[in-house]
Amino acid sequence: MKQMVSLCFLFQSLTVAAQYDTTAYAALLSSTSEVYLADSISINNTPWPMNRLDSSTIKNWFPQLLPSSANNRLRNRSYYLAGKITSSSNFDLLIVLEEKKKADSTISQVVYLITNKKDGAYIASLEIPITGASKRKSSFSTSSWLYKDYKIVQDSKITVNQRSYADLKKYRINGSGRFILSPNY
Repeated sequence: MKQMVSLCFLFQSLTVAAQYDTTAYAALLSSTSEVYLADSISINNTPWPMNRLDSSTIKNWFPQLLPSSANNRLRNRSYYLAGKITSSSNFDLLIVLEEKKKADSTISQVVYLITNKKDGAYIASLEIPITGASKRKSSFSTSSWLYKDYKIVQDSKITVNQRSYADLKKYRINGSGRFILSPNY
């Protein structure tokens, strides 16, 4: 009989699923300002009003942003919550900025557009590298536009060995909060 009770307790504990703390998510959202999309906004290296995020917030709400290597995932990186767009009834769009400091004193900036459900559950993210350089004489600069109908146009300029390259990508955010790459024709 003891074995039967312990087996029932074991199966009961396995069915418990993790739930998101909606009050903590609401507190995270209230820590940043709403970005209003009258027509469009430019996402480039202009200064954003930013709130620095601590490591526990990053690990709790944005673990997808951390590199996959296990050692020192937060070393030489700073994360900032730059804004939110909560006008959609299905998802929230968060703007998170990451600064990476490298040993040769270069700093690269990456903006993440992250879609979460209204309870804080992660849906998807899009990485938009803004500025940066590497040791191999290459540099990149990206500017993007986010439009009111949740379309994103990303214009990239890359320089490698004194040769310039350009790329134009178009995305849209569908009704469920996923980023869809649109064709360029």
